[in-house]
Amino acid sequence: MVPRTLLDALTSLVILVGADGRVLDAGAAARTFLGERLAGTEPVHLGDLADVVEPSARVRLRDVVPRALARTGQWRGTVDLLDAAANVAPFQVSVRVDPSGAIVIVAHDTEDVRARETAERESRAKDEFIARLGHELRTPLNAVLGFAQLLELEPLPAELHEDVERIITGGRHMQALIDDVLDLARLQAGRGDIRKGPVNVLEIVHGVVELVEPLAEQRGIRRVISPAEPLVADADRRRLWQVLLNLVGNALKYGREGGTLRVGIVPITGARVRIEVEDDGNGLPPEAMDRLFRPFERLGAERTGVEGSGLGLALSHALVTAMGGVLTAASRFGVGSVFAVVLDTVDVRFDDDDDDDFDGFGPGPGYGHGHGYGYGHGPDHGFGPAPAVLAARSDAASRHVGYPRVVHVSGDPATRTMVTHVLRNTLGADTVSVPRAALALDAVRRSRPSLVLLDRDLPDGSAEDLLRTLAADAQAGRIPTVVLTMDDDPRDLVRLRQAGAVDVVGAPLDVAAVVAAAGHLAAANTANTANTANTAP
Repeated sequence: MVPRTLLDALTSLVILVGADGRVLDAGAAARTFLGERLAGTEPVHLGDLADVVEPSARVRLRDVVPRALARTGQWRGTVDLLDAAANVAPFQVSVRVDPSGAIVIVAHDTEDVRARETAERESRAKDEFIARLGHELRTPLNAVLGFAQLLELEPLPAELHEDVERIITGGRHMQALIDDVLDLARLQAGRGDIRKGPVNVLEIVHGVVELVEPLAEQRGIRRVISPAEPLVADADRRRLWQVLLNLVGNALKYGREGGTLRVGIVPITGARVRIEVEDDGNGLPPEAMDRLFRPFERLGAERTGVEGSGLGLALSHALVTAMGGVLTAASRFGVGSVFAVVLDTVDVRFDDDDDDDFDGFGPGPGYGHGHGYGYGHGPDHGFGPAPAVLAARSDAASRHVGYPRVVHVSGDPATRTMVTHVLRNTLGADTVSVPRAALALDAVRRSRPSLVLLDRDLPDGSAEDLLRTLAADAQAGRIPTVVLTMDDDPRDLVRLRQAGAVDVVGAPLDVAAVVAAAGHLAAANTANTANTANTAP
């Protein structure tokens, strides 16, 4: 018998029925929904509850459900039910018969599903409207800008040339506003053009600060960049540039004249980086913070004479979210504001000239070409190795010679922090944290770990697909891979092992199981090598 406290904790309607058809128990949600039907002192049979099903559905299901239960022991479908006030509501109903003949009935209200479907329809309609509106606005605007630029080439009087320049400036401002609105709509609909990859944060910050230098000098604002160490973020280069340009530009526009702008780059737990943009302007009152990232919300700045559309922060927030990061703000009225972008980092300490005699607790395969990450000024330039990053690689490699190296693939910063801490304290291991599956193969090739540890649930793919990708690679396929999972379904464990996992470890992390799995495979590899040598001609 399921404990009543457990039944009452469920939000779904749950009814337990004995093999004789008598209702044995029901959860709190079911008792509330059924009302007086369960209120009597006499035993209630399942048939007594038939009137809870809407009459037409009752006729439709009269033969369907018994046949399904007799054939497979379960049935699932959508059923219209009548509550105590005779209101009709669709429920997702599941009926299951156990070996003793007892029946478990679970009914889940589909109101959330219906609300989501309605919201999706409204979102699609809004997106179509905005896209159509953008097209209708751009067509005449292109004509205005085109003819204005032709007029600019004509020998006009000086005052007319100034009027033409005003037309062009206003038209380009309107064009940028339309682009931002369409961009924000696409991002909110989950269709933003985001292409993530390794991005050298310090170089982007330098490029952005250099770009806004004329405005900073005009207002006499001193620029301070305070990086802790060279860090590479997992981000879209162009979009990160766009976000930081907006945040730095706002800090210069709203900062105190003759004041200071500080941009900080700080590594934080969970293999992440925090990029802080701090000004010493007037700051924001507490009641304004809740409206900070709303579109077209300028929080009273329209009365200051500072130009703006109120879209920059909303678009920046959407862009950072689409890159898997977080944009936060803190402000003290009269003191200033700090905006912070938090993103996952990419560990690029190891390059293809790393030491070949790395000593770990498993096979140490070679690997293909590595990558260095840094780039020149501007959001779209190519990039090559940055000296500071190369120095960090060399220093990291020298610190961890003789210790096991582990690549851990996880989209959860808290899990990355926990795994790194446990492996360092118990094994002295150097953990290379990888934030998503798409970066895993390159990380394994570059760092040549003794072990690959990956979470069951990944943000950009399945563990099975990543296991197969690693197994198919000539170098990564030689490294044991262990999956960290919260699921104890035996069928899932079999699928993971079939995909290439040497072991599946339950959470929280069982270090002994990880070491045992790696040691077992290392012994097997040694035996295979010996057999190959004995049979060689």
